[in-house]
Amino acid sequence: MKRTQLLSFLAVNLVLLPLIQLSYNLYFITKIAEGSFYLIILPTLTILSNLLLCCSWPRVAASIHWTFIYAGQATSIACYFVWHYGQLEPYPDMPPGEAVFDLCMSTFLIGLWQFIVLVLVHLSTFIILKMGLTFKKA
Repeated sequence: MKRTQLLSFLAVNLVLLPLIQLSYNLYFITKIAEGSFYLIILPTLTILSNLLLCCSWPRVAASIHWTFIYAGQATSIACYFVWHYGQLEPYPDMPPGEAVFDLCMSTFLIGLWQFIVLVLVHLSTFIILKMGLTFKKA
């Protein structure tokens, strides 16, 4: 893999995806439901941006490609936690640490669901790729 390919994967997955996350938190949080953004829109944008990269450079190994996708998802979840932690204002009657615990749990659940969605897409693309190679040999 060339250095420009590596830098483009880093730029898309570790910079662009957290910027999408930040722009959602700044501008679109009142217009788009949070659940649909984290479970549908963000994984779709992740896959589409990486599909565009994959089509530009077809010689990239799938394992490297998916490693960067998972790293981008983790970076996006970290940005989600940091953004919401900065906005955190607990209610006066909450016990100490309750708001942070709730934020940690919601971040964990959102990250888990995004991870499950990406793993399912990863498995389906792996199966389609293996079937395509099997049909090509026959």
